[in-house]
Amino acid sequence: MGEKDSHAINVNEEINIDYQDKEIVIEQLMELYAEKVFLLAFSFVKDRGVAEDISQEVFLKAYKYLDSFRGEAALKSWIYRITVNTSKDFLKKNSLKQLILESSFFENFNRTESTETSFLKADRNEQLLQTILTLPIKYRAVIVLHYFYDLKINELSSVLNLNTNTVKTRLSRGRNILRRKMEAKEGEVF
Repeated sequence: MGEKDSHAINVNEEINIDYQDKEIVIEQLMELYAEKVFLLAFSFVKDRGVAEDISQEVFLKAYKYLDSFRGEAALKSWIYRITVNTSKDFLKKNSLKQLILESSFFENFNRTESTETSFLKADRNEQLLQTILTLPIKYRAVIVLHYFYDLKINELSSVLNLNTNTVKTRLSRGRNILRRKMEAKEGEVF
């Protein structure tokens, strides 16, 4: 095994950081999380270019603050928290208006299904994703992180820096709002 191998991040997120090799660690973090960081940022700002900028800023911050990572939370939670905070900061600074979602963007979110099932659900999935992006940010964040990133309540609490009961409440309310909006859309369509 070469020296580089001792700095590898495995699937279990065990990380052996030699702070003189931060570049190697950041490269590995980018390989593991670049797409998810981008998608998470996009779910906040709804603009590809801005999400790309935020993604770059997230990894710059991770590089800058890697020395201060204490390992109290999972590495993915730390990266997602940086992403959430950077996205929120952007929204606060720029008062971003709602932008039109490019439906092709969420192709990666589709679950693996048979061609027939996928075809039948495509319209509903697009409507669902469009509707999720209309939710207020506090509900959208928990819905996206929970369902698309498979974070559990305690992980959501850590990433969003919220009490677990607040996370549970937002998740429940977000689902209810989403359900009502989807039912209203289905009523309009049929």
